[in-house]
Amino acid sequence: MSQITCPKCGAAADVAVGTPYCAKCGWNREAAARKLTRVTWLLPALIVVLDLVGIIGPGFVMHNWPGAILFATLPTLLLGFVYAGARQGLAKLRAPKGSANLGRDVASFAKTASASVNAEKSEQYNFMVSLPPPRPVRLGARGKITLTVALLVAFVLDAFLIWNLYGVWYGTRSFADFHGPQIFLASLTTLIACVPFFVRRGMVRHKNLMENGAVAMARVTGQKNLKNNSIIAYEFEDANGKIISESGPDLTRSLYEGMTVPVFYDAQNPKRQVTACASFFEIVNPCEG
Repeated sequence: MSQITCPKCGAAADVAVGTPYCAKCGWNREAAARKLTRVTWLLPALIVVLDLVGIIGPGFVMHNWPGAILFATLPTLLLGFVYAGARQGLAKLRAPKGSANLGRDVASFAKTASASVNAEKSEQYNFMVSLPPPRPVRLGARGKITLTVALLVAFVLDAFLIWNLYGVWYGTRSFADFHGPQIFLASLTTLIACVPFFVRRGMVRHKNLMENGAVAMARVTGQKNLKNNSIIAYEFEDANGKIISESGPDLTRSLYEGMTVPVFYDAQNPKRQVTACASFFEIVNPCEG
């Protein structure tokens, strides 16, 4: 993952348990501390569970007490080192930020760097927000890759299933031998063939919203990682002044709490919306050649 920059002061962010935070201005510091606190609670519990498994299993059940001691000792030592590191990181996160003079210096630096970061973001987002509908939209690299992969996977799987079904049919030249498994495979073949159409439907919805929908700047209120995916929670104010709170994927994996992202929504139904970081499409900058 690329270096994460603090959205407030522009400094390089540190990472604790997958959560970025800024040691200079304190951005997202509490969120990182909360996650690290959970780890410091879970590790002792995990050590106790593994020790009990070692004592009860190899010890009482198998009467292998040397093995039970070894089974209980190794996880305790390994997880103990991890626990010590977690406690040290938590102490660092909860440490005072420094003297008042240092705080003023950081605040001064934050204002200057934040202006630079905001100016850079303005260059990226200003044309999105300012363009009236219909906006010029094109399929982005993510959309092309997603559509290509969906078509290839659907084609390969369908070809494999059809070939197997054809082999059953070719033996008797009749569908009379098609029973439960074959009927299931035929249904699965039809379902897989529909996958590209479902993908295209989502793309068309995104394209319509980005072309003709209202646009607002959403503030990211939370972020979490699920396997290799980044999910963000965000909120924005619609044209009627109502605050809309939603969550969705961040395909760029570059947004964290406190950052902003353009969101395109249906003015009649703001729940129908898509963020720029979750769309398969991108708006063409009129300034581009």
